[in-house]
Parts: sequence; C-alpha cells; structure tokens
Amino acid sequence: MSDKKLKKIKSGFLNRSLSMTKVALQSGASIAANSLKHALSDKDTKKSSFKALLEVQAHRLAKELGQLKGSLMKVGQMLALYGEHFFPEEVVTALKSLNESSPPLNWESLEPIIRKRFTEEQLAQLDIEEEALAAASMGQVHLATIKETGERICVKVQYPGVANAIDSDVKTLRSLLAMFKVLPTHNEGFEAMFKEINAVLKQEMDYTRELKYTDQMASMLEGQQDYIVPRTFPEFSGPKIISTSYEQGVNLDSPEVARLSGDRRSYLGQAFAKLFLEELFVHHHVQTDPHFGNYKVRLNQDGSDQIILLDFGALRKFSKTFVGHYRTLLTGAMLNDKEMCIAGAKAVGFLKDSDGPELLNCFMDLASLAVEPWLPLDDPRTNHDLLDENNRYRWGESELPNRITKKATEYALTFKLRPPPREVIFLDRKIGGVFIILKTLDARFDAWDMIKPYLDQ
Repeated sequence: MSDKKLKKIKSGFLNRSLSMTKVALQSGASIAANSLKHALSDKDTKKSSFKALLEVQAHRLAKELGQLKGSLMKVGQMLALYGEHFFPEEVVTALKSLNESSPPLNWESLEPIIRKRFTEEQLAQLDIEEEALAAASMGQVHLATIKETGERICVKVQYPGVANAIDSDVKTLRSLLAMFKVLPTHNEGFEAMFKEINAVLKQEMDYTRELKYTDQMASMLEGQQDYIVPRTFPEFSGPKIISTSYEQGVNLDSPEVARLSGDRRSYLGQAFAKLFLEELFVHHHVQTDPHFGNYKVRLNQDGSDQIILLDFGALRKFSKTFVGHYRTLLTGAMLNDKEMCIAGAKAVGFLKDSDGPELLNCFMDLASLAVEPWLPLDDPRTNHDLLDENNRYRWGESELPNRITKKATEYALTFKLRPPPREVIFLDRKIGGVFIILKTLDARFDAWDMIKPYLDQ
C-alpha cells in the first residue's frame, strides 16, 4: 500500500463538484484549443492529435478520481474492467490505474470517524491499530484486537459522506465522459448501464447487507477445504462498519505465490475457476468484484493451499431463469451450435429478434472464441498452440481478451454500438477477473472436464 496518506476525504457535494468542475474546465479548454489548432488539418493529423490530448486528459481525470475516492473512484474502476468494449485505449489505460493501491486516510482524520461509528462501550473492548491494513475507494481496513480474548479482527470503516454522494458522482462522471466524446450522448443502453452501476454502488454501501452475505457465502462453501471465508462479528458491526476475523495470507500476485510449483499454482487456478462455476450455476449468487485485494492465499506446508475470500459487498443474486438462459448460450458456444447459442443470447438480452444474419454470425464468432480455454481436446476449434505437453490450457500465455477485443472492435465499426445487458455487466466483470487471476497464476488444467457437469445440469 502507498506510504502517502490523505488528510481528508472531499465528501461534501460542493467540494466534489468543484474538483470535477476544475477537471471539466481544464479539459474543455484543452479540447477547444486542440480543435481550433487543427481546424484545417487533415483527418489523420486530427485523429492523432486528439488521441494524444485524450491520453493527457484521461490521466488528469484518473488522478482526480483517486484523490476524491468514493463512488467516483469506484465507477472509474468498474468502467476500466469492461470499458475495453467501447472506450478508447487511452481512457481504459488511465482508468485501470485506479485499481492500484489507494492511499489511506491518515489516523488523525479517521479516528473521529471510528468514534462516531462505534459506541464507547464497543471501543473499550478493542485495541485498534493506527496504521491501515488496506485502503479502497469507499473505506479502509484496520487491524484490531479484542482485549478480552486476544483475537485479532479486521475493522472496515466506511468513509463519511460517500454513500450520499453516489447519485451526483455517477451523473457527474457520465457527463464528463460524454464531454470527452467517448460515450454516445443519447443512448438508452448506456443510460441503463449507469443506472445499474448506481444501484450496485448503493448496495455495496450497506455493510449490514455485506455481513449477511459474508455469512451466506460461508454457509455455501461449508465443508469445502479450498476456501476460507472470514467469520463475522455482529457485535462490532453496523450499517457503516463491519468486523471480521483476520485471516493470514499473501497476495495473489506476491513473490511467495509466484515461487510455488506449477502444480500448486494450477491447483489454485482450478479452485478459482470452480468457485465461479459453483457461484453461478449452483448457488446463483456471484461475488462480482474480482479485484485482487478481495483475495488472499494461505500457503500450507502440505501443499493444500487455500483461497481466502474477502469483501462480499458486490455479491449479486441471479435469477434461476437468467442462469438457465446463460447456460443455453454457453452450451451453444461450447458445442458450436449456432441455433442454441443465438437462442440463449436473445433470451439473455445480448441480441434482439430484429438483428440481421450478419450480426448473428458476428456474435457467434465472438462467443465461439470466448470459450476457447474450455473446449474439449477433440474440438476442431481447440487452440493447440496454447496446450502444454499434457494437453492442458496454458492460461499464463493466453492473450485471449486482446483477441476478443480486437475482433469486437472490428465488428463495432460495422454495427451500432450497444452495451451488454444489465445482468451481464457485472458477470462479465467477474469472468474477466477470473481470467486475469488464472493468467497471473500461470495455471494449467483441463477446463472441459471441470465445466461439463455444470452445463449438463
């Protein structure tokens, strides 16, 4: 985590509005000056100049979002994950920087917040460490010790005012991106996407709900030794503060994990992939925030390493009907059955009955490509260049997301830009996150044998 600490959070509407207005005025002036400067330039010169300008303005925006924290920063993180489908590369790169370590609020500023969140009786039972264990966009975590038992717990404290700023933050960022000319000014699909983001952010602000879902996830995974879900402490929790057991582990991208044998890393990769399949197809509840900070790895001497699951504020419930349609889409893509895949895609909302044959063919191409790692060995579409000597898919060497994005970008030049269905937005976010995790672990395993039982359901 960064050594830099913030002295305060700009939680007030006026402060946040002024910060974003400053960015808007600076960016607007730069865009206007650029347009005037290149008014008589040829098309390629204008395009090159605007790309360079956009890169500067996008990084300026990302820097301001990181300082403001709250929902502005969180929306930026969300858009970075699936924005590759419709944002310019310069914007995506800048927004991805928000996924890096976020500076915490210093103790002098946080202590009054903790005293407001806890009663004097609760505080008397705890020794809270002043140094933050972790910091994010909406709050930060501090280690504490329960004096009576000596047990160490994690206390997550929500920053003041961030919940109240969500509506204005989302609206402000939506308008700013439109000014950058990277989003359509009038598009019902994109408006629905931002409404969905707004609803999810408000959901993540309810720590009482998160405590409930943490307990639910622990129940879902009871008896499965590959996963550890922290215990909750309702007596030290509330709407804006949540306490859980401290679970010792290392980061996914730590040197300790990188030094593990290929088999141990592959085992962890399989556990991550299986967890997602269980969440979606068995329990219909998916933790849709795959940020690396939400996972730790407990390394055991006997090699039975475990995944520690953290933060269930983004747990989302999917209806049985939706999961059934999504299974149809996926099964069709896996079996290269165009009719089945298209039927599932229409039921989910990816496609419309009015879509023409050319668009349907393009969607089938994308879906067929997306399932590449999960195909059986005898499928003619299997990418043998990415199989190891034991015919296991080498996730670490795959550039599949880049290939999908390239193909999708080519199709976007022909067809009208359309955002994904609202239910799929955060599901795609999780799938992309799982892929990155498997790539980071350089996992190798036969995914077809893993996924087939879930498709057969």
